[in-house]
Amino acid sequence: MKNDVRILELLEDDGRASAKEIAAMLGLKEKDVEGEIKELSKKGVIKGFKAVVDWRKASVKKVIAVIQVKVIPQARQGFAKTCLDIAKDKRVLDAFVATGEYDLLLFLEAETLEEISDFVTERLATKKEVMGTNTHIILSQFKRDGKMFAETAGGRLPLSP
Repeated sequence: MKNDVRILELLEDDGRASAKEIAAMLGLKEKDVEGEIKELSKKGVIKGFKAVVDWRKASVKKVIAVIQVKVIPQARQGFAKTCLDIAKDKRVLDAFVATGEYDLLLFLEAETLEEISDFVTERLATKKEVMGTNTHIILSQFKRDGKMFAETAGGRLPLSP
């Protein structure tokens, strides 16, 4: 496996890993790892570094939604133009073109349910190429970005009478 791929895998797992730590894990020189990270960032392979935050434990309320969007493809651009336009909204965490009944898959984060509702009614429903949406509000998180959020349940769930 190439060094750049190995470096990327380690950074994807822990974006805080230093070049020194990565070099030690891979048996490389720190200077070489630093150069590779700089080059991968310059090429746009590395888009940024972020923390995976459990907002509930930080006592901050966030609403996360997954929205499926049915779209009429645009001439010579397919779904890309619409997806790029929608993805520019700061509430959109992730935007994908996908297979299946719906064409776009959006992950949103907002402070309130009303903000999610406004996004759907004002940002999506007003677009002539949007034919329909299906919105899912996330109730509980168990794993996100490869990190566990929920503690392991010790035993069975209680039964209701």
